[in-house]
Amino acid sequence: MKKFWLPALLFAAVLALVLNCGETTTGPGEAAGYFLGAEACRQCHSTAYKDAIKTAHFNTFVDDPENPYDFVSIWKADGRPEYCLQCHTTGWDPGKGNHGADEVEYRKGLLGVQCEACHGPGSEHVKGGGDAAKITLSYDAGVCGACHTGDHNPTYGEWEESEHADALNGLKSSSHPQDNCLECHSADYWYDRTVTLASAQYGITCATCHFAHGSNFEHHLREEGERLCSLCHTDEGARPPSAPHHTQDEMLAGIGGYEWPQGGPYLNSDHTYVVEERCKKCHMYAKPFEEGKPAIKGHTWKPRIEPCRECHPGANSFNIGGAQRRIERLLEELEAKLERQRNKQAQDYIYAKFDYDFVENDGSYGVHNYKYARQLLEDSIEFYEPSGDDERPYGVARGR
Repeated sequence: MKKFWLPALLFAAVLALVLNCGETTTGPGEAAGYFLGAEACRQCHSTAYKDAIKTAHFNTFVDDPENPYDFVSIWKADGRPEYCLQCHTTGWDPGKGNHGADEVEYRKGLLGVQCEACHGPGSEHVKGGGDAAKITLSYDAGVCGACHTGDHNPTYGEWEESEHADALNGLKSSSHPQDNCLECHSADYWYDRTVTLASAQYGITCATCHFAHGSNFEHHLREEGERLCSLCHTDEGARPPSAPHHTQDEMLAGIGGYEWPQGGPYLNSDHTYVVEERCKKCHMYAKPFEEGKPAIKGHTWKPRIEPCRECHPGANSFNIGGAQRRIERLLEELEAKLERQRNKQAQDYIYAKFDYDFVENDGSYGVHNYKYARQLLEDSIEFYEPSGDDERPYGVARGR
């Protein structure tokens, strides 16, 4: 079937359709019972309802060729394949009597991806007077992955390949895991600040970046795209002697490194000024489905060379003009000098080590801001000289 995917459905929008949510519970917290329709939810959750009905999810069964959310006219033209209805209605499950959309008498009230498509059938929740234990609430990316998958919309499969998917495991297996790191490593922590390393269940899932009930930003994002990335990909104002982590936002802006007073000038590459939607453009390259060629949704967040070719025709790697290799050599040179330092509390050692970490932890080896990265490293190499244990410690002024 030729799909016409709605703009918001191009991305892993939060809490998409849950399949197989029938009469029996299949795991902790999953709802049992049958479907009631969004109007039943509206009685107690009016704000969420008012927000959700404006989203693409609620409008996945529109029959209007002039409407950007149109589905039905295209579906009819393709022969009305039944499998499409699993992700365009609520409760579609021919194998169970769950009062879902597949049962004709309930179909009209269960068109589109409604509340219960994500939260499970609500009958027991309502009977229990709003008992939260009798409705599904999950930040698992698999909820979205039930529909956001396959050649037309491979968002979930891409996410599984990403470092976001492994963010929590990566933190727990690191040498310095702390509860406050969960803000950038756990979806459940975003919604419940009592979550700890011991209780956290999920890495960076769809629900970390997208709001199921819609937002004022494109694709249900919780923030404007580049601002959203910078919430975690930042060193949060780190200064010597602390270590800078995740320095991508500062590197792109050309700020945050230790700028040697006797060095510089500290200039920025064109990426700082010219490239719009910098994070998305390079790390979320997307391409629509073509017959025999799966779509690309950009949810591995691995940079692609295609956007670079707009300004660098014929580029086959990110080492354009040898820039990445030069940064690597400078890092190697500075690292060798740092390893010769005996007194790790020496002032200039801490400054040089800060710049080394700043560039290394950016991870792009100059792609984000080649001029700034190069100057930080060259000045650290020039103005830092390893010395013995008699060197004055960090914080003690030295004349030059």
